[in-house]
Amino acid sequence: MEITDSRAGPKHEAQPGFKQSTVPAARFWALSVGVCLGLFLSIIDTSIVATSIYIIGIEFQDVRRVNWVALAYTLSYLGCAMTFARVSDVVGRRNAFVAAYVVFFIFSLACGFAQNLDQLIACRTLQGIGGSGLYSLPMIILPELCPEHLRQHITSIIGLVIAGSGSLGPILGGALTHYATWRWVFWINGPIGFVSLIIFFLSWPKVEHLPSTTNRSWKEFDYIGSFLIIAAAVLVVFPFQNAGESPGTTWGTAVFIAPLTIGLVLWLVLLAWGYLAGHVFKDNLALTFPINLFHSRAYAAAAISTLFLGYPYFMITYAFPLRAQVVDDKSPMMVGIMLLPMLGSTAVGSILAGALSKTKNYLFETMLAGACLMALGTGLLTIVLSAGDDAKALAFTVFAGLGFGLNVASATMLTAVEVPIIDYGKFYQRPPKSVKSPS
Repeated sequence: MEITDSRAGPKHEAQPGFKQSTVPAARFWALSVGVCLGLFLSIIDTSIVATSIYIIGIEFQDVRRVNWVALAYTLSYLGCAMTFARVSDVVGRRNAFVAAYVVFFIFSLACGFAQNLDQLIACRTLQGIGGSGLYSLPMIILPELCPEHLRQHITSIIGLVIAGSGSLGPILGGALTHYATWRWVFWINGPIGFVSLIIFFLSWPKVEHLPSTTNRSWKEFDYIGSFLIIAAAVLVVFPFQNAGESPGTTWGTAVFIAPLTIGLVLWLVLLAWGYLAGHVFKDNLALTFPINLFHSRAYAAAAISTLFLGYPYFMITYAFPLRAQVVDDKSPMMVGIMLLPMLGSTAVGSILAGALSKTKNYLFETMLAGACLMALGTGLLTIVLSAGDDAKALAFTVFAGLGFGLNVASATMLTAVEVPIIDYGKFYQRPPKSVKSPS
């Protein structure tokens, strides 16, 4: 995608002494297949259990806590994405990506062999750590290694992978659960991941073709920032999930107020640390949470918009199938089919956002339209009262899906016009959806 409108901001030139990638086009496209398959698997696992989570709860006789199967992955996926991006500055992009794949691969298989819910939740947590690397590292690797004449295609590639994985997750999960077993929801990562890793290894460029990068040491790693963001994310989400699974828990009890308060305080401490370290240790520390990116109003708007729109989308993706299975006694396959209108409209929105801004920058307008459509769709869903309203509900989810697709694709494309190539990894360190309790 090439945006030529003056509002797109200046073209980002390479910094003095920065060596551009000279990777041959054929090798880059082969590498993109391996990298994008990893990105695809990491994102699809955020939603693939949406249509099988109730069946898992029934099998383990613990429907009350089964939401943690989804939440455990998403929490570690969110909390470790920034950390993995910074680890790659120390150990190298290739080594970090391989490490992420190995962790994801091993614990995906372990999830499928889990014998109780506690084992499954623990394995999902560790799987999410690997998934966080498979999400954040492709956002750095592809822009860094892309030949200059192919750079305009990067955002389109990433957008298509995000849209495709988000659309296929619940449908694939429902089909595997209905025709095989829910365990294949996790085992399927094995063969796909193995092929992807082989392609990645064989297509990794030779040293002479690699661009210059900033080498970091473990002394420059931001241990404090990494701890703060993981702890803050977990502590803010835990009380809401705990309240949802424990009917006797009220909003005024210590078990709700204490972790929520500590979590919010840690977020403030993280912001303060980012500001302080960014000024005092500017040249000696690779910040996990770089506050300076928020100096760009476009980046700040994209991050905030994605946060607030990701939450309702995430809720619909999980709550809608769960309600259909528990209340209406629908099969996982049927629930996956019921999500098709929303997931399909999300893909359409992602493609439409790119098409609208192909020759002129309409990113602000598409983000605004996406927010309005999401508000309309979620507002209309509040009037759905019974199973007889399924047709209405499906129509309303189309608005939500279209709005989310427009918004997230527009936020992704902002990197091409607002963020220098050297900072792409920082921009993409946050996953595309906010994390809240499905309860």
